[in-house]
Amino acid sequence: MRGFLKIALFIALALATFAGLAFRELSHSLPPKPELTGKIERGALEHGGRIRTWIAYLPTRAATHPAVVIALHGSMGTGGQARATYGYDFDLLAEQLGFIAVYPQGYEGHWNDCKVKGPYSAKSENIDDVGFLHAMVDRLAKDHDVDPARVYVTGISNGGSMTLCLALRTPEFARAYAAVVSSVPAPENMAVTPKNQPVSMLIMNGTDDPFNPWNGGDVVLYGVWGNRGPVLSTPSSIDYFRKLAGLEGAPQVRQFPDLDPGDGSTVERSLWSATDKRSVALYTIKGGGHGVPHPAMHGWRLLGNSNRDIHAANEIWGFFQSAP
Repeated sequence: MRGFLKIALFIALALATFAGLAFRELSHSLPPKPELTGKIERGALEHGGRIRTWIAYLPTRAATHPAVVIALHGSMGTGGQARATYGYDFDLLAEQLGFIAVYPQGYEGHWNDCKVKGPYSAKSENIDDVGFLHAMVDRLAKDHDVDPARVYVTGISNGGSMTLCLALRTPEFARAYAAVVSSVPAPENMAVTPKNQPVSMLIMNGTDDPFNPWNGGDVVLYGVWGNRGPVLSTPSSIDYFRKLAGLEGAPQVRQFPDLDPGDGSTVERSLWSATDKRSVALYTIKGGGHGVPHPAMHGWRLLGNSNRDIHAANEIWGFFQSAP
C-alpha cells in the first residue's frame, strides 16, 4: 500500500510539474486597449460565394481621401486579435493622423498565402484572398472615399505571408508592404507566379524564431506542428526585394536602445533607399521569437522572446510614410 501511495504521489507531482510548465509556456498577455474616440465599423461583402468580413477603425476626424492601413492577423486568428497584437497602435495612429485602419478576417482563421503548403482550409479550398482584399478596398473607396494610391498592407505570420503574396502577385495594390515574422517561400514552395516588380518592403523577423526560421528551412513549430514548407532565410528574403528594387550597397544601420534588458532581445534596423527607387528595410530582432514587438507585449514563451524595445506598428507606419 505504501509503495502504491509513493507511485501515486510521484505521478501527481509529475502531472503538477507538467501543468505548471505548460501554463508558463502558454501564458501570455496582450497590450491593454486604450481609450479611443473613433468608431468601429464592421464591414462585409460577398466574394467567391462566401461572406467576407472586416473590422475598420474610423477616426473621429478622417482626412480628405484618407489613406488605409490593412493589418492581417496570423494563423487561427481574427481581425480583433490583429488590432490587439499590434497593441492598438494603428488605431491610435489613425486617430491622430486621419487614416483608416482595417483588420480583415481570414477564411476560418487563415489566409491562402504564397506558400504551396498549409494545413488549413484557406489553402486546401484555394480561397481567393487576393481578390477579397482588392474588393474590400474598392468598397472602402466607395463608402469612405479612401485613396487607392495610399493603401498600405502589413501582416503577422500567416498574415505576413499573405502580405508577401500581395506584393508578389499584385505589387501595384499597395504603396508599401510590411511582413512580420514571415519570409519568402523557397522556390519549390512558391504557390504564386511573382510579377518580379519592385515594391517597398519591410521585413521584421526574430533571429530565434522557433516557427519561421531565421536561417531558412521548414516553417514548422519545433519541427513537429503545422508544417508550411520551406522558406528562404531572412537575409535572402530581404535580398529578394532589395534586388528587385535595384538597391545595392551598404544599408543605413540603426541600433535601437535596449529599453527592456529583461526581454532577451534587441532591435537593429537596416534600411536601403534611394529617392528614385523603392525602400527596403530589415528589422532584425536579435534573440527575438515569433511575435510582434511592443513595450506591453508578453507573448507565449513557447514562441520565444517577446521584444519590448519598440512599437512595431509605429516603425511600420514610419516606413510606410517614407516610402517613395
